[in-house]
Order: sequence, then structure tokens, then C-alpha cells
Amino acid sequence: MSGGTRAAHVAYPPALVVRTEGGPLERGRRYGAAAKERVQASLTAYEEVYAKFAGLTWSGARALAESFLPALERFEAVHLAADGPRAGAGYLAEMRGVAEGAGVSFEDVLALNLRTEILFSGKARKIAAARAGGAGRPPAECTSFCDLRGAEPIVGQNWDWIPFSHDTVVVLESVPDRGPRWVSVVEAGLLAKFGMNAAGVTVLTNALVTSRDVGAVGVPYHLMLRALLDSPSVEEGLALLDRVERSSSANYLLVGGGRAVDAETRPGGRAEVHRTPVERGQYLVHANHFHGGDGEFGSVAEDLGPRVMPDSPFRRARGEQTAELMPEPSVAGWHEVLSDHENFPDSLCCHPDAAEHVLEQGSTVASAIFLPERQEMHLALGHPCTVPRVAYAYAEFFAE
Repeated sequence: MSGGTRAAHVAYPPALVVRTEGGPLERGRRYGAAAKERVQASLTAYEEVYAKFAGLTWSGARALAESFLPALERFEAVHLAADGPRAGAGYLAEMRGVAEGAGVSFEDVLALNLRTEILFSGKARKIAAARAGGAGRPPAECTSFCDLRGAEPIVGQNWDWIPFSHDTVVVLESVPDRGPRWVSVVEAGLLAKFGMNAAGVTVLTNALVTSRDVGAVGVPYHLMLRALLDSPSVEEGLALLDRVERSSSANYLLVGGGRAVDAETRPGGRAEVHRTPVERGQYLVHANHFHGGDGEFGSVAEDLGPRVMPDSPFRRARGEQTAELMPEPSVAGWHEVLSDHENFPDSLCCHPDAAEHVLEQGSTVASAIFLPERQEMHLALGHPCTVPRVAYAYAEFFAE
């Protein structure tokens, strides 16, 4: 099934699994202390990334992140407090704890968690608009999937980003004082990326870009991911997406409780959410461009995904093509799909292109396949074409 060039084996850092428990501040301190070196490496790397793609110094990035604080405080006080088990989630306190544990400032950690909004600030938006003329661009981010054709759901994704992230990835396992336990594969210092929780909700994601992504103040992308991971059901996760003003475009694929729904979103509120259910007997592959079309939304905006991440349509089409060849859905079958090298190096399994600037290179940093009903994660940290998957069984952890 796999096509394209064979890749050389690369040695990656060992997995760092961090388990935290307690209240928000305590969980953050444990996370920050356990991942201290990786958090500091994230900060060093993003100082360069923000300078290159957003034209911001680190102090400028911190100041931009601080402008989101009133929106974040309202998010916690108004929207999350309405959700019972998720009430008082304390994301700001958790970030303060991460900063204390890692020996950095709160503003540093806040700037990490707003990386999407900072990269698409006003200056970055101008850069993105000029990319068709050959200006530098950050790499594509993800290819996700949901397969309901077999006896049980199989979902997952490749996360592609700048190669420094091989040194900063963390498997974060959380035992919060309120709400369901959860696990997420994250960049050190961020509160969440993709993962699953003890309530049976699995969250996958893809970055999207439109002409409306200008870093407007609202609920940031990675805190939205964290709130979805805290959700007690797919329905409540979708309701949260509807009722908040989101800062960035993104795709959220939510699976659990017999439901699978793909939610494409643009900056704004409920009118900027387009839902696509994945029914039994169907599958869906999503990359970094919109599938729903502008006509599904309440206002006009240009989808910049195919311009900013030109390999995105190919990755989606190739994922669908290889999924069709699968005799029956399985972890092994989807591993082969996510390891595919057609269109190398900008393939489903993405590899750095030495001809590009180091910050413009893309690399598959993590490749995860989830079996939600078994509460298992099959994870390859690094390129899945060469890195064997490790099975993480969470049924006992989630049941405690």
C-alpha cells in the first residue's frame, strides 16, 4: 500500500510520560518540573519561530499573549463554569503551575499556549498572504482520520510540525480533581493537543487557516483542545464549540459514545461551526483545508489552507486512496496509511526537506491511532515508517 521514497532511520529522544494529579496549580507544577528541560527547549525554539513568521520579539509575543487574558478569564468564569464536572477548570492556574515547575515565567508559558494565535497575528497574516510568491511558511500540521467501517471505531492522526518538536513532545496523563481523567500528546508546556478521556471522548485535530485568522482575541486553539478533552461527552464538547468566541480556525474531530462528528470552525461563534457526522460504515480523512465550503458558513472568508499548506489536498486524497485499499480497518492498516511516502518528503509520513530553511521543514513528530472502546492508544513518536508503535492501555487508569 505504501508508496514513494524509503526514508533513512533516525534516532529520536525517548518518550517522556508525565502523570499529574490534584488541583490545577499542583498538576501544572508536576508537569512543569517533570518536563522542565523540554519546556525550556520549547521556549528557545518558539522565540525563533515567532521572530521568523510573526515578526515578533519574544517580549512582543508575550505582550500579545497577555492581551488574551481577559478572554481567558471570561472563558473560565462563564463558559466552563456552566459545565458541572468541568467547572473551575483552572487553565490559567495550571499554566502558572507549569511555569513554577519549569522555572520560567507565566507569560512564557502563556505565549507557548497561544502559538497558533501569535503565528497568525496581523504581521503573520501579511506573510501568509504573500506565500504564493515564495515567502517563507511554516509546515503543515496534521492528517487525521475516523474509521467506522469495522467492528469498532478506529481513529487517529499524524502530527507534523517543525523538527525541533521531536525533542519537546510529551505524553501527558492527567488525574484532575474534577472531571474525567485524560491523556494527551502535547508539546512541552502546552496544556493539550490530541488525546482521549475516561468519559469516552477522543479528540483529534487539524490546523486550518482563513483570511479571518488575524490573531483576534478569543478562546485560543490549544485551550479549546484542552476544554474538549475535559468534556464529559461529545455532545457537550460540540455545545462548547458553539457557545464560545474562538480566536482561530481549526478542525476538531470528536468521537465517543457511539457518535463521531467532524467540526470545521473559523474564528467566531456558532455561525462559524460546520458539523459533518461520520456514520457507521463510513470513514473520514481530514488535512489542513476545509471540506465543507464557504457556503456552509455564516459569512464569507477565503480558505487559505491550500495556499499556505499546498500538500494538504494531496494528503487527504492519498489518505482516502490508501484507506480504500485496506482489506478491513485495523491498527496495522492505518499504520501503513500514516507511513505512506507518496509525494515524499511532503507525504502523509512527512520528512524534513534539507533544501528548505530549518524552520520551514516539516516532520511527522507523532503518529497516534486510538481504539476508543478499548481505551488504547498506539503511538509512534517520530516517523511511523521507521518507529514501531507502542501500545498504551488506559482502561485501568481511566477506571481508577
